[in-house]
Amino acid sequence: MEKPREWLREKSIAKKVLKESNVVLEVVDARIPLITRNSVVESLAKERNKNLIIVLNKSDLVPKDFLEQAKSLIEKDFPVIVFSAHKNIGVNQLLEKIKEYAKEKQIVKVGVLGYPNVGKSSVINALKKKKVATTSPKPGMTVGEKLIKLDENIYLIDTPGIITLEYQEDLALKGSYIPDKLPYPADVAVKLIEKILQNKKEALEEAYKVKVSNDPLQTLEIIGKKLNYKVSGGEVDYDRTAKKILWDWIKGHIKAYWL
Repeated sequence: MEKPREWLREKSIAKKVLKESNVVLEVVDARIPLITRNSVVESLAKERNKNLIIVLNKSDLVPKDFLEQAKSLIEKDFPVIVFSAHKNIGVNQLLEKIKEYAKEKQIVKVGVLGYPNVGKSSVINALKKKKVATTSPKPGMTVGEKLIKLDENIYLIDTPGIITLEYQEDLALKGSYIPDKLPYPADVAVKLIEKILQNKKEALEEAYKVKVSNDPLQTLEIIGKKLNYKVSGGEVDYDRTAKKILWDWIKGHIKAYWL
């Protein structure tokens, strides 16, 4: 499993930020909105009676009907703002929602939490309307907490990605773990391919310009051949192919999504 010490450190960050915050933004990946919800963040927010808003980021990567379906499911628990930092969607709505909660407070601190690489820093930059937080497709680039002034009485707290006690492989499927650090990237890529084949098979065909198989391992091999990723002897380099697919997933190059 993911290192328990790291998990305890991340949980302590979540507790600290939640203690300091009046409002919490939980940023999730709109392509996989349910599995990038963080149960630790949500349960801690409920325990502390904090106002929590789910920010469905990367909404430009999925169709509107899918967004509506995801939104209606999540709104049973928390208010939802459909957002795209890249396309500047939902910025005004989110600002209005934060200010609504801020009316009765002199100083409002807004904690921005979520898994690595869901786009927390991008959300902050979009709200601030300039680059004040580090963004990168590489998970885990934000180090430590950072206080950012948004308005006269509103401050954002930028944080590292909050993980829970999960296998590295599961974090990688969420785009929250660096593929190059995986001991067995091919195993993870096969799981990802299987999920994509079940939900949006054509996303792989469009991304790699190939006709894929219904078998995930065969599909990995087909993509490896297309990319001409080979080891000595001419066999497909499965690990290199796997890392490429996982990075393409993280960067949004594979247009798949599921609930």
